[in-house]
Amino acid sequence: MYHPYRIYSPCLMVLLSLATASWCLADELPLCIERSQSSSIESQIKAHSIPQEELLSRLVYAESQSTGFPEDPLVYEGIAWGVMNRVRLGEKFPSQARIYGAGMAGVIFKKGQFNPAISLKSPYSKEFLCPSHGARWQWALEAFRGTQDPHQNPFLQTSWEQQHGISLAVNFYYPTSIQARSTEAPWEHDKSLIFLGEVSIKNTVLSARKIRFYRLAHPPK
Repeated sequence: MYHPYRIYSPCLMVLLSLATASWCLADELPLCIERSQSSSIESQIKAHSIPQEELLSRLVYAESQSTGFPEDPLVYEGIAWGVMNRVRLGEKFPSQARIYGAGMAGVIFKKGQFNPAISLKSPYSKEFLCPSHGARWQWALEAFRGTQDPHQNPFLQTSWEQQHGISLAVNFYYPTSIQARSTEAPWEHDKSLIFLGEVSIKNTVLSARKIRFYRLAHPPK
């Protein structure tokens, strides 16, 4: 259920004439969707025709809360790049789309990946459906906007990645999250993945203590 009066913006009048007004107003808190136990989170989102841009921002917002470091804007940026790496890799390689999901919605709602978007039992699904913290929502929006130029991707590190303009850093893990069972990811010793260690984003180090990133050991064929 929407609560439209959570929006306080000069472009409120646009709401009367534009179906995509929620993105016009995106610098304010987005419209709130109440959790329903009778339908999936995905179906609730689709019922309200949430734009892809806002969809990614919602996921970045909710995932960032789950890391244990919701006050670090760099965490939001790291997650946004991780998700977009999956989206862009799947666009070029169908084999990867089958693993990580096809398109923005396919990646976000891929079963077994992002709990806030797929599990009503997740304590952060409410954050996905109804972001409530203004400053943190701003960080999520800025993180999304920062990923729109793939040439600025801080994860383009290997020669293959730079040549193709696509990053293979598609797995990430939050070691101090309340949902984490260990400080190491379940795939930590999987030889098909390489742990990246500390990651530099905008000349600032994002500690692996906050997010552990992993690159595919071999490019897809």
